[in-house]
Amino acid sequence: MMRKMPLIKVKNGEKHYLKITHGQKRQHYILMTTFLLLVLTGFPLKFHYYGWAGSTIEFLGGLTVTRIIHRISGVIMVGLFFYHWYYLIKNVMNYYVTPARKTGTYSFKELMLFMYYSPMCPRKKDWDDIVDFVKFALFISDERPKHERFHWREKFDYWAVFWGIPVLGITGIFLWFPVWASSFMPGWAVNISYIAHSDEAMLAVSVIFIWHMYNAHVNYDKFPMSPLFITGYLPEDLMKHEYYVEWARINNVVEKDPSLMVDIDKQEENEKLSHEEKLKIVRDQMSFLRKNDRGEE
Repeated sequence: MMRKMPLIKVKNGEKHYLKITHGQKRQHYILMTTFLLLVLTGFPLKFHYYGWAGSTIEFLGGLTVTRIIHRISGVIMVGLFFYHWYYLIKNVMNYYVTPARKTGTYSFKELMLFMYYSPMCPRKKDWDDIVDFVKFALFISDERPKHERFHWREKFDYWAVFWGIPVLGITGIFLWFPVWASSFMPGWAVNISYIAHSDEAMLAVSVIFIWHMYNAHVNYDKFPMSPLFITGYLPEDLMKHEYYVEWARINNVVEKDPSLMVDIDKQEENEKLSHEEKLKIVRDQMSFLRKNDRGEE
């Protein structure tokens, strides 16, 4: 992963630090798209007795089409959930288990430490960061918490999705196939599934549109939009301000291996052609074509 993507890119004289990879961005795009489609189709279905809901369903192509879009989006989101499990296991195998076994240094204790220090694992530091944040917000301390690659608010987002998708997926299947579901569980369980499905959806919408959007985009140091979900990189001032520990870690890695930093400004400068070089290419091309027209070699 680290060799495929530079940890630091220099663009317009400013350093940009890697925070999420191409693969993680693609997973985020799929999650974001399916979530928006589920909201767009799910809420009109739930609140069908309101005028706006009927208009939305009609705009989407009718009740049948709205249900199909909702179910397809749900299936893709659940599929992404299982893919993410595969992605996590693959990373554990590729970045610790296989190299450690090949080199004869594998230990179960170190494997547990590898997973404990993985970016999204909740740790004692997250609790310490929450305490430090409260002290900072209440003017008890002047020092902000120094975060790692993902801070506690982002981990809350991540784990909320992690347990939310199974709840929505399982209850969604029961609502999709109520006759089948009631063949092995009491009928009232289907009604409970409806309540759990719609309430979990309301909770997810509240968390994403208020908590996540504020922290990711509307916060005063990111407004109007963070470039992270598009580029995967954050500018140095924001990285140092909000993810100081990760900023220091990447600098330490790049200091040991400078090839992990790419200066795009220098690359573009080196790739630029002088006026003389441009004219030479054009004149050589015209000369070749003229000779070809005359049948000359």
